[in-house]
Amino acid sequence: MTVKYYELQCKRAKELTLIFQKKGIPSCVLKGIGFSFLYPTPAYRQSGDIDIWIDGDRKKVMAWLKNQYELEHAIWHHVEAKFFNDVSSEIHFHPCWMYNPINNRRLQRWFEEQKRAQMVVNRDVGFAVPSVKFNAVYSLVHFYHHLIEEGIGVRHVVDYYYIIKNLNCNDIEIVNDELRYFGLQRIASAMMWVLHEVCGMHMTQLICSPNRKEGLFLLDEVMRGGNFGHYRNDNRRRNSIVRLWVLMKHYPNEAIWVVPWKMWHKCWRVLNS
Repeated sequence: MTVKYYELQCKRAKELTLIFQKKGIPSCVLKGIGFSFLYPTPAYRQSGDIDIWIDGDRKKVMAWLKNQYELEHAIWHHVEAKFFNDVSSEIHFHPCWMYNPINNRRLQRWFEEQKRAQMVVNRDVGFAVPSVKFNAVYSLVHFYHHLIEEGIGVRHVVDYYYIIKNLNCNDIEIVNDELRYFGLQRIASAMMWVLHEVCGMHMTQLICSPNRKEGLFLLDEVMRGGNFGHYRNDNRRRNSIVRLWVLMKHYPNEAIWVVPWKMWHKCWRVLNS
């Protein structure tokens, strides 16, 4: 069933790419399907919806989508659009974000610089997927966001294992510099510890030195909560004050901006509804 659904997702991703191509909008498929090609057997990487990043004017795209499709949950970086009855899809105007405004500004500028290179369609599959070097940065930001607000799962760790395993050794220093520029050194070092100690990745493959203390905290988050924190049964559930307080001890530069960002985003949604 998993393999058949993966094949269906790839078919829908190709069709979705063509829909945007006809409107003159380049795109690439992020996350699940985008990561799957790095796995030994891509179809075994279970995916949820199709996350497609587009390069188009937001107002014009939203006007077109509202006229043609059923939309839900429109937020700053994406909108859920019902293109198909059997596979759900999210249209991304931005791949993801960071709560810290300075680091987020740097990140969004980097996305703008990178997007054209990532939106080159692979003729073998019929849609574009990001490069390994891009995913080494983007995916860690995405996982970091899950850790801060939603909860991080084993799948995120395994995804990053295969991303790093497929990363060209000549790109390690470049990726490390970019992660440092975006303020991601601590989460990167935590992930490296988990990849080395739990997944058995060789030290020579790591993109930075592992941090045992932060690695243990990250591993605890994975094992106690899982993706979206569904398995937590303590007072550190999603959006709790206790959770933010604990995160402040490990990731203060990001955690301190969660509440201000949410306040800004609430105003943004009112003005852009």
